[in-house]
Amino acid sequence: MTSIITVADVYRAIDEYAPFETQDKFDNSGLLVGSMSSEVEGIEICLDITRQAVEEAAEKGAQLIVSHHPVIFNKLSSLENSDPVTLLAKYGINAICAHTNLDMAKGGISDIMLELLELGGETRVLEPIHSDGTGYGRIVELDFASDAAGLAQKCKSAFGCSVVRFYDSKNIIKTVGVCSGAGGSEDNVAHAAKMGCDALITGDVKHSGFIEAANRGISVIDAGHFHTENIVCGQLATMLERKFDIPIFVAESSVDIASYV
Repeated sequence: MTSIITVADVYRAIDEYAPFETQDKFDNSGLLVGSMSSEVEGIEICLDITRQAVEEAAEKGAQLIVSHHPVIFNKLSSLENSDPVTLLAKYGINAICAHTNLDMAKGGISDIMLELLELGGETRVLEPIHSDGTGYGRIVELDFASDAAGLAQKCKSAFGCSVVRFYDSKNIIKTVGVCSGAGGSEDNVAHAAKMGCDALITGDVKHSGFIEAANRGISVIDAGHFHTENIVCGQLATMLERKFDIPIFVAESSVDIASYV
């Protein structure tokens, strides 16, 4: 007889990998829609819970969506019929979101970035948040010397980017910081430079971030918010497949919605 799998079972599995208690104070990770006691016979994995992702889950018979970005982040003052949260309730689909806890986790997104880039070398945390040293990003000491163009090309290949923007300091790169998602603010670039990084690989680099990089003499590579984080979907699917003998799939709708010319 096959044992019943509940949302609580899946929640505990994710919590072992990326403890929800480590999420940042501004975050809203955890079970955001549904019930811990709901039975689960199929799981969809995605970066964002969009309308398309919910419809796909309903069509494929998934009772649970696990996403990186929270489907509820800011206070909701109203809900329309087409809102993802409304659709989740309509179809009776549960939603677990693992955001900053997954950013910081050992084996989380930053470590996946390094694995895909095949940079090698010793690593340490870029921005420790908790007393045990857990935090955002990683710093890796390369076993080889690189340049900004070479690292940018590695990012394009490793993450499947259509476009990679970068600032080239023209300096030899031996120490690299990586930070998934929106790590391209002026403050983040300055922090990476203060931590001794010759280059920072991240996403959502603002104009002021590139200017800060130029002023501090650090190369900055913008590989995109989507491309530096969507890579976690396959990892989550693999982890959950090892624990649960039910259909688990990455949403076909979990794609870069931007177009490029």
